[in-house]
Amino acid sequence: MLYVMITVCLLLAGGLFFCGLYFPFWKHKTPLLPVLCFGKVGKTPKGSALYKEWISPQKLAQKLDWVLKLGFTPVTPEDLLAFKEGVSLPPKPVILVFKYGLESFYKEVFPLLQEREIKACVCLCAEHIGQYNAWQNPQREPWQNTLNESELAELKKSKRVSFVSHGLSYTNLNELDAQKALWHAGESKTRLEKLNKLSINAFFYPTAAPSKELEDELHPVYGVTFSPKTGVNKLSSPLSMPLNTLPAWKMGLWRLRAKMTRG
Repeated sequence: MLYVMITVCLLLAGGLFFCGLYFPFWKHKTPLLPVLCFGKVGKTPKGSALYKEWISPQKLAQKLDWVLKLGFTPVTPEDLLAFKEGVSLPPKPVILVFKYGLESFYKEVFPLLQEREIKACVCLCAEHIGQYNAWQNPQREPWQNTLNESELAELKKSKRVSFVSHGLSYTNLNELDAQKALWHAGESKTRLEKLNKLSINAFFYPTAAPSKELEDELHPVYGVTFSPKTGVNKLSSPLSMPLNTLPAWKMGLWRLRAKMTRG
């Protein structure tokens, strides 16, 4: 009988610990702005060493439906700029960001957005439009095609997609001197807006969170910046930049819910 009671107590303690980890009720609930980040969408190439970057269209659809069921409304960097000017955001805003600017966004993600009538962001490398992700080592995984001009035009026409710059290429700007890093980011915005007729109001730092000095220089160029640093953001005015992101493609639904609602 004693062993049974001990077992029950241990199970209860484990359950409380689990609930405390995933649903930290002791935290004060404050308005949050979660940014859900996704990598590659589609069928993982056979033998890929980068398989952790992938999510299937079916699992992506499940997560999108989960987010909507929780009452969140996807918004864009343009909505954040309007918020800065006094325009209200929906009660539970969330930003959906897809990295790399791959063709799979057009083929796999865009139909899901249209079906649900929601918005999302896609990141672009200005030097790789209509080519492939040449920054990736092909020995780790075959190169993937990037979005081309006609696909970008259709995405723009839909008004469901906001375009975010990754820079000229997927380069860690912290490894460049300050002047070159700033030129790199600014030149990307110029090329995408001039050559592809896109509106670019946000920058997603590739590979690493920026130094404070770099962010202080680059933020005024774009208005909204995203960092690969994991975390959630307080919904305050003004918003603290760069915005932290959540690696949603690899997070379970319950863990994702906990981070989106409690931080």
